[in-house]
Amino acid sequence: MTTARAAGRLILRSEIVERACSWLRDSVPYSQTRFHQNEHGIYRADCSGFVSMAWGLPGRPEDRHGGLDTSGLSVVSSLITAPELRAGDVVIRTDGTNLTRHVVIFAAWAEEPGRYWAYEQAGENRTRLRAVTYPYETGEELYVPRRYLSVVE
Repeated sequence: MTTARAAGRLILRSEIVERACSWLRDSVPYSQTRFHQNEHGIYRADCSGFVSMAWGLPGRPEDRHGGLDTSGLSVVSSLITAPELRAGDVVIRTDGTNLTRHVVIFAAWAEEPGRYWAYEQAGENRTRLRAVTYPYETGEELYVPRRYLSVVE
């Protein structure tokens, strides 16, 4: 079992959302092998690189730019309940392979019951904001909500 620990500087929820929107603005194509660079640094263009960038985390290791993987994101966050979800939190699946692990950034609950708005970097898509069925569209029992330890409430 891994122990949660803070990593990176303190960050406001509004800054997490602003950073996520920077990739939405740039319409970043998904890739597990390529990187995206903008005013927030250089990060791997996959889901965990996207969340690392939004949370303001450094690359791991420091000289490799790219951010944490999904397992690493769970180490710097804590488990919360669905009603506790707020903008900047994540819904994450940490088990499986690089083809099944996934993470999205929670934006807000949608008007339609059981759905929420999520910033997502996935598959054959570019960065997007879309309505998702809670907890996630596929493998529902495997996804959990988590909160970054360095977020400022």
